[in-house]
Amino acid sequence: MEIQLNTAYSFCQQGRRDYQEDSRFPDADCAPGSQRFFVVCDGIGGCEKGEVASQTVCQAMAKAMKGTDYNADFTNSHFHRILDAAYHALDKIVDDSNRDMGTTMTFICFHAGGCTMAHIGDSRIYQIRPSEGIIYRSNDHSVVNSLVHNGILAPDEADSHPQHNVINRYMEAVEADQTRCTATVMRTEDVKAGDYFLLCTDGVLHCISDDELQLVLLSDKSDEEKIKELADMCLDSEDNNTTWLISVSKVTADDMELDDTLEPTEASVTRRMTMKTRSQEEVESIQPSSNNLRKWFNKMFK
Repeated sequence: MEIQLNTAYSFCQQGRRDYQEDSRFPDADCAPGSQRFFVVCDGIGGCEKGEVASQTVCQAMAKAMKGTDYNADFTNSHFHRILDAAYHALDKIVDDSNRDMGTTMTFICFHAGGCTMAHIGDSRIYQIRPSEGIIYRSNDHSVVNSLVHNGILAPDEADSHPQHNVINRYMEAVEADQTRCTATVMRTEDVKAGDYFLLCTDGVLHCISDDELQLVLLSDKSDEEKIKELADMCLDSEDNNTTWLISVSKVTADDMELDDTLEPTEASVTRRMTMKTRSQEEVESIQPSSNNLRKWFNKMFK
């Protein structure tokens, strides 16, 4: 299939934080329709450390994506090679001054096989369709979300929970005997003209609800006006806030044979949606917490 995109728009704001730890690729407020992949990261670890981690992952993924053939299927194996490159980049720069740094990661790529979306942490990805509203929202890797999914906490209690901002998976440098956190990967062929894809850090989520997001994106305003409205809503966020907004211009289907090797690795989740089935069933396996949080998580919720 061929997916044509409109000009994509972005903002990256500091909010009420003293420093900026969000990063994005491309690092610009707009990108031409020829841009085929986007990354948004939210750094963890305090001034400079989180910024280093988020920038390193964005730049490493961008470097690893060079030479990608978007006229072919971008498989799970392709994505995991890109993710490995980002982890190797983090391992290279870690030292005693920044060993506790880390970052969330959201990634989206448009290719001949459809659209691949992946995330680690609580930065989020949406797919929104004018005729249907939200048809995909990534599932945050957070302590509170785990409690909700296990029936320990009601959804309406999540925002006010004292651990609402604690994530249990993020990208970090690891020792040889430690396990890397893997990404939730979502592949979809269900892409239509008019669809919006949005990547954002949690600073945006503090300011904009799902209902408000749909109201803005499903209005008659231009994409440039919509991104400005979203940015204005986040100006006073208590956190850094970053978004990429990508809209689909045209989709042409073909009969290409796709790579169906989407088996979940241990400690990962793979989703696949197809135009025929629109299935959103998850194949679940172990989802480890970050190494720095695992002992705390097991102690609190064993």
